[in-house]
Amino acid sequence: MRRFIGVVALHGFLLCSTLASAASQEAAEKIAIGKKLLEQGNVEAAIGEFEKAAVIDPKYGAPQLQLGQAYERANRSDEAIDAYRKSVDMEPHNFFARNNLGVLYSKKGMNDQAIAEFQAALKIQPNNAMALKNLETAKKNKAAMQEREVVIARAEKDAAAKPGDPTPTYQLARVYATHGRKEEAIEWLGKAIQKGYKDLAYVRTDPAFANLREERDFQLLLLPK
Repeated sequence: MRRFIGVVALHGFLLCSTLASAASQEAAEKIAIGKKLLEQGNVEAAIGEFEKAAVIDPKYGAPQLQLGQAYERANRSDEAIDAYRKSVDMEPHNFFARNNLGVLYSKKGMNDQAIAEFQAALKIQPNNAMALKNLETAKKNKAAMQEREVVIARAEKDAAAKPGDPTPTYQLARVYATHGRKEEAIEWLGKAIQKGYKDLAYVRTDPAFANLREERDFQLLLLPK
């Protein structure tokens, strides 16, 4: 009886292995079709094939890697990140999934996560020039972001220390504008004008506000009262 059970178990194992192999083969075929479509510039159709491959064999990491690349081509970065994460979960030693995920994290300003992925990629390929460069860039971006936060915090502190003085309020608006925080820049420029900042001619030419000159709310602040 024990021997019979063993044979049935072995038969079941072989059947599962055969089914898994067939699923992987079918998924690989879908990936091959998707790659050709991607080469032809038919991104959405390629995504459809890669998604089918992922459903056919959900434990196969390759469809997720291909999906990540295709989603990037389609400017669907959040979905690309999700696909690369799944690829990394399935295949932690996949260099390209790690590196590509790090690049997307960098683009979103998620520098700590980017650095971690590039470091993981370099454990897989220690001398890879691309990953080394990406890691260096991510570290520089992190340092620049930290410096920016220090500058902003200092300007906010100066404005808070002299609530009735329009000059530090104006300087805070400039700092916000310089660092791409448009809404805060316009808000604090409005506060500076309310507090008595009068040199609107300079505001119109101030290089700090170059990226705001086409904004309607910015233009409304400079209308004659």
